[in-house]
Amino acid sequence: MLSIGSFSLVTGLSITALRHYDDVGLLKPAYVDPDTGYRRYRPDQVDEARLYAALRRIQVPVDAMRAVGEHGVGAVLAEHRERLQARADSLTKLIETVDRYMEKGLPVKTRRISQVTIVADDLPASVAFYRDAFDAAYHQEISSFQFGTYPDDDFFLLTVANPESHPWPGGPAKFGLGVEDIDATHARALAAGAVEIGAPVDRPWKPRSSTVQDPGGNHIDLYQA
Repeated sequence: MLSIGSFSLVTGLSITALRHYDDVGLLKPAYVDPDTGYRRYRPDQVDEARLYAALRRIQVPVDAMRAVGEHGVGAVLAEHRERLQARADSLTKLIETVDRYMEKGLPVKTRRISQVTIVADDLPASVAFYRDAFDAAYHQEISSFQFGTYPDDDFFLLTVANPESHPWPGGPAKFGLGVEDIDATHARALAAGAVEIGAPVDRPWKPRSSTVQDPGGNHIDLYQA
């Protein structure tokens, strides 16, 4: 039989890893000396240990390694790939956030309004309007449009109240949106079905602004950001 040192050399698993795999029951030695505690391994355990070494190099967790015998290496690798892809997607989002912070600076958390509820007698018409006019993403499960990306300061929810899913006792609402190009956005809103209440105009006490009315009768003040 092979000592733990020799077994480590031929399998690529460190002595520390072999001791850990013994402790957790993944790869038990063939014999443990009752007096010295020295571990001994059979030569026919080398292939199994090399398999675990290969899986360890790609960061397959121990619990997943246990499933090799029951489900096979292919299934374990497929499941691990899904975990890695989820991790990669998460890292991609973090990188995108870092890029935004580098471009716009770190957001400073302050108390601010992050949600407004409006009425919509014709929900499909309102969904189409805000999508076409402002590129807003509609989330049906919360009956809301999402502007910006959480947790950045530009995150904002516009909830659409309608008799079927989100009843609302109030009347039409009025709220403001900051936009990059007010003239282009104003024209786009009109093309999407808005009614013009006030054309874009410059005023000394606030940014260039305009007002439109959406299909539900809600007034939207547009401001040059």
